[in-house]
Amino acid sequence: MKTYLDFKPDADGRYQLPDGIYFGLPEEIYHADTAIGSTSFMQLAKDPCKWQYDRLRPRKSDPKYLTWGRAWHCRVLEGKAAFEERYANPPVPSDYPDALNTTDQIKEFLRMHGQKLTGNKPELMARARELDECPPFFDEILARWYFDHPDHETLDDRQVQEIEDAVANMTRDPTLASVMVAGSLISGAAELSIIVTINGVRRKCRLDYAIPPAGDRVKSLIVDLKSFDTYKGGTHEQAGIFKVYDMCYDIQVAAYMELFQEAKKLLAYGAVYGDAPRDGFIKSLLEGDGVEWVWVMIRKDSGMIPVTLSIDTADRMFEHARNIVADTVEVYHSYMNQWGPAQLWTPPPKAPLRLNHSVMPSYNRGIQYEQPNNR
Repeated sequence: MKTYLDFKPDADGRYQLPDGIYFGLPEEIYHADTAIGSTSFMQLAKDPCKWQYDRLRPRKSDPKYLTWGRAWHCRVLEGKAAFEERYANPPVPSDYPDALNTTDQIKEFLRMHGQKLTGNKPELMARARELDECPPFFDEILARWYFDHPDHETLDDRQVQEIEDAVANMTRDPTLASVMVAGSLISGAAELSIIVTINGVRRKCRLDYAIPPAGDRVKSLIVDLKSFDTYKGGTHEQAGIFKVYDMCYDIQVAAYMELFQEAKKLLAYGAVYGDAPRDGFIKSLLEGDGVEWVWVMIRKDSGMIPVTLSIDTADRMFEHARNIVADTVEVYHSYMNQWGPAQLWTPPPKAPLRLNHSVMPSYNRGIQYEQPNNR
């Protein structure tokens, strides 16, 4: 297998990885690649000018729900050890009762050994460090911990409990339990990434968990993890269906499956990077008798209940979604040809909309205003 470790970002931290199938591609590199993913397709389909604006004027924000989702993905796809490594809580002073933490504690130690008590905290630490009996400093313990955990993200105790509750519920589901061990998915590849150029557009996808055919199952499986809150749907399954519809997840599947089919050519060219779980894995995955898409959705507003929805990717449900992807590619080319990648996009000119009473009703819409006394 080839490696992607030699690829370097540009001055803006962006990547343009060669077309290929990538095992173990770090999340930050995948997201930094300039290829267009399924989220962009959904945004382009709705409002291409806003998509371009957000791309050129990105907002630096990381909503709490995104952190939760990444942590849950890590727990299910990479295992408990990887989860605890990335999301473990940093040490607190009570974990190291013998360590010196506050300035007063350091001064008390120096006083016991007849040393000067003047200076700021770093100076006091340096003076104490010269003594043979100097305990460890909590500041240094904490700094060392962060150095050893460069990818650390903070979760509160409630979030950790929610994730473990979600995993526990998943393992009680007979369908999911058959492909899980110790709360993590097995027999497949996590975060399998595909980057490929189709009709002049560099595109990418990242499959949460891909499982080749096995035993009596002749189709490959793509497991897609989603978490959601909702007020729609009488049952958990209905709520999950509404979420698929509202979030246009069918468009994501249609976009991904185009890349999945193109990956067969990439395999023939030998454009495979990273280490597959086992020999013949990618060939078996791509050459299965079709693909079943499985949404595993955790309903966070209802006791971390898992909702499992599956569908054959050849189903007619995706016909409209495939048309949307094709139309979006055409719209993308149109705007790119007119404005290019480095400018804001403006919609084609339109005649001003002519208003009249039928468009803008004249009745009171509930606004409060002062009226004459004789009314």
